[in-house]
Amino acid sequence: SLELEVKQSATQTSISLAGEVKNISTSDVSGVTVYCDFLNAGGKVVRTEQTNLETDPLSPNKVSEFKCSTKSSPEIKGYNLRFNRMFGAPLVVKPRPKK
Repeated sequence: SLELEVKQSATQTSISLAGEVKNISTSDVSGVTVYCDFLNAGGKVVRTEQTNLETDPLSPNKVSEFKCSTKSSPEIKGYNLRFNRMFGAPLVVKPRPKK
């Protein structure tokens, strides 16, 4: 499983997510695709962008960054992230505890 921390930023033309995940399992995690679902006020998906972790495979206790951005839209009010492996079940992702 992974621990996640994300920061959102926006310009007039784009909305960007910059995240960090930490592998908190005891084995390497590889072939991970990050799906960034951008949501409207009702929680419906307006647009999905996909990206990959910068470090692959990700060893236990190591941290990788990822970035995801989409064209700005007044509809977009939030986001949801999904992490899938090429083989196997979707990864369980927990928010990183606040320091």
